[in-house]
Amino acid sequence: MPNIKSAEKRVSVSATKKLQNQMIRSQMQTAVKKFNAAIAEGDVEAAKKLLSLASSKIDNAATKNVIHKNAANRKKAQIAKALSQLERGIVVVKVDAKTLKQAEQKAAAQRKAEEAEAIKAQRNEAKKAKEAAKAPAAKKSTAKKSAAAPKAPKEAPAAEEAPKKRTTAKKAAAPAEPAESGSEDEIK
Repeated sequence: MPNIKSAEKRVSVSATKKLQNQMIRSQMQTAVKKFNAAIAEGDVEAAKKLLSLASSKIDNAATKNVIHKNAANRKKAQIAKALSQLERGIVVVKVDAKTLKQAEQKAAAQRKAEEAEAIKAQRNEAKKAKEAAKAPAAKKSTAKKSAAAPKAPKEAPAAEEAPKKRTTAKKAAAPAEPAESGSEDEIK
């Protein structure tokens, strides 16, 4: 905080000038954006009208020392060149950085969505192919089992005994196979 009365006045004056400079800069930028929009649409008549307005706003900013006079001349030359190219038939698209960035973000989001959709479609196709491969194999295996040996009658096990029977059924099936092979050797 300033302690001297003149320093306090300097702070308030500079704040006021800052607001005035922002207003002038904003008017200049708005005029240039309108001109660029007319160029992007390809409207030569509107661009000619807006060229004089934009040039006067740029000159106004330069005379009030909001921008440097060389910067003002450069900006006026750029917009005059854009109008000249439009009149000659050269396609000119003037886009500010914010609009360009938003367009890039939209394009990136769309690509990402398309890639995700393609991956999803591939997964669904793979899943369908796997299910289709399982279905005929399941039918063949059930047909072989029914031809090889008749099914044993199913018993209704209690819910508590179900895990024990599963483990014992696996152990019982394992020794049964070598015994059958041994009996075949004896038959030969």
